[in-house]
Amino acid sequence: MHFLVVGDWIARFLLAFVFPSRICNRIRENVAPPPIYILASQTFVDSNANTNATMTLIEGVFTTIMFDLALFGTDNIVINTIIRYFTKFQNRWDRPFASPQVATLAITQFCRALHIQTNPWIWDRPIEEYSCLNDFFARKYSPDYCMEIGNAEIVSPACCNMRYYFNDDMLRSILVKGCEYSIDKIGLPSDHGCWAGNDSSITVSKEKYGMNPIFLGYLSPTDYHRVHSPARGRCIHCCLEGPKSLSSSVKFFGGRFNILNENTRLIIVLETGERKEDMAKARIALIIIGGVGVNTIIYDRNQLMGRMLEKGEEVASFRAGGSLLQSIRRTQ
Repeated sequence: MHFLVVGDWIARFLLAFVFPSRICNRIRENVAPPPIYILASQTFVDSNANTNATMTLIEGVFTTIMFDLALFGTDNIVINTIIRYFTKFQNRWDRPFASPQVATLAITQFCRALHIQTNPWIWDRPIEEYSCLNDFFARKYSPDYCMEIGNAEIVSPACCNMRYYFNDDMLRSILVKGCEYSIDKIGLPSDHGCWAGNDSSITVSKEKYGMNPIFLGYLSPTDYHRVHSPARGRCIHCCLEGPKSLSSSVKFFGGRFNILNENTRLIIVLETGERKEDMAKARIALIIIGGVGVNTIIYDRNQLMGRMLEKGEEVASFRAGGSLLQSIRRTQ
């Protein structure tokens, strides 16, 4: 993981001697943790209270220039080639460690570079037992250190910073001219009334999703890369969209990169309430989006479709790179 340490030294040099102040300020703003939205209390926690940066400094340089400022454009041979090769570079995280000693050294360096907690060790296996860097990237918490779900009816599906939008119109209002974002193109299913074979009389149009609150969560490299059900409900739709897309950055989507329509994404729809006559039924769409270099989403459709999922139950996980994608699709 020496490249992360060297990369940050390069980033500091660029910020100090190369980039103009406008770009430097933008990079620092993007690296700083954003405010956190608390679902249970519906309040914001100031970013100063969150000590974890959203990414390393070199990643901040890369993503700001590539995706936020879009200095190389948005859809051409240059930007697409860079995204493709960066994903292939991330595929190296699938290479098995040669020995437990190598695993210990590599993961220790990785944790130090990304400020991942190691003392106490809160992860599911001893450090030397991880088979490759991607194995640790998708690590689980140890049972003794699992985070509490909380008592809210709907909770965050991941350990991430959340941004709140009152409805789809509010989300679209932040997108600049040129983005063809549309809630109709995300991959939400057309309503046929019986998606999972159950006798459901509740009908929900795609437009009704957009009338309700939308939360966007951003995972940083430091975070736990597994996704959980945000509420107790029956899975009535589960489908992978855009499996061959050249995913851009999820964080920087100010209209330049149409990530909600183009990135690889897993669409899961939950229906709360167990009885047909239950008037409290609601549908929650969980959209799990791949990003540049993290374009593989692992899930088991057979274990999700038609089941009543408990709040906090794991539904999917991310992997760095894209080398696993085709083999995963063949197993579904």
